[in-house]
Amino acid sequence: YLSIDKDHANDTHSIWDMSNTSSASNQYAIQLSPGGCLNQNLAKDNITLPNVLLIGVQKSGTTSLAMWLEQVGGVCMSEVQPGEPSFYKKEAHYFSHGHSVENHIYDLDHAKMYARRFAHCCAEQNTAFSDVLALDATPYTVLFPKRVRSTFDSVDPTGELAKRVKLIIILREPISRELSTYNHYAFNCREYLQYGPKYTDEHNYTYFRSCSAEVWNSEMKRMKKFSEFIDDVTLENAQFVPEPDPLAELPWRIMNRGLYADFLREWFSIFDREQILVLSQEELVSDEGSFLNRVHSFLGLSSSIDNFSLHHTNSKDDGHKVEAILCSDEEKLDQVFDPLNEDLYRLLEAYPGPPMEQRPFQKFVKPNCTVEND
Repeated sequence: YLSIDKDHANDTHSIWDMSNTSSASNQYAIQLSPGGCLNQNLAKDNITLPNVLLIGVQKSGTTSLAMWLEQVGGVCMSEVQPGEPSFYKKEAHYFSHGHSVENHIYDLDHAKMYARRFAHCCAEQNTAFSDVLALDATPYTVLFPKRVRSTFDSVDPTGELAKRVKLIIILREPISRELSTYNHYAFNCREYLQYGPKYTDEHNYTYFRSCSAEVWNSEMKRMKKFSEFIDDVTLENAQFVPEPDPLAELPWRIMNRGLYADFLREWFSIFDREQILVLSQEELVSDEGSFLNRVHSFLGLSSSIDNFSLHHTNSKDDGHKVEAILCSDEEKLDQVFDPLNEDLYRLLEAYPGPPMEQRPFQKFVKPNCTVEND
């Protein structure tokens, strides 16, 4: 596995107080030794939590980046457990368990189960230093900063382990992200209607398709149009919802993923700002080299990224994909997302991150729209 630069000095800023967030002029630094492989010497029972989390957002390129980090950067991924689908290698879905698993709290006992997924990353490591990067790239993690912090602190109550995790988030223009989300749900629904609920992947794992209520009109027995999806899903969930207590009952947090500033304020208040690399999906598309260099520098990868590019995934298209939204729908979404985007730009300007982060953050470019035919 790849090496991490061991010459960084300790970051001394508070991980709880945003007023102490590091400025761009501070040296980017997180000391990585003598924690052992995946800093297990800091952890109770020497368990091995991942030290890199790609926390989101969904439909922004997380799968492409995770594949690149594994194949080019040599990053270690989650070990798929018996009976699990193959995508659990990229997405462990530990922090998003609350919507489907009863009595799941984010304490030490549950953290040990999570850590087993990454124990193989250290199987051949005998050095006193951390030379391994282990990645969990579950995009739902963006919803649950308290669960992440609670998990790391249950393993190391001193907070040192939590200071060493590196967090990456990719932000996409929110209207484009909504359309991509709609197309994703709609494609899965059409597959369900055409082929039925069950299918088997190349690893002989049986999946169960479904037709999500987000895109299926049960009364009319038809697929919803994107305009209906906006009213029923996007606008319905466009209000901030506080994250529930990670050590209490765990309802699913229903909240639109495009409320970027609200999410980031939570992460900035719980983790040091320089632990969090905020990336632009638009830079990924327009200047892939710069995008990858930021990740390369942030993680201290020892391998060269020359002549390597991202593998573009999730390009599902059965001929029914919505390519452009109605201008009337875009105007409706602008009323929600325009002020949220401006809030995001102000937040990132006020609280700059690690030095390799794009500054100022690249402003979103809205997608082209089409006028509805009479």
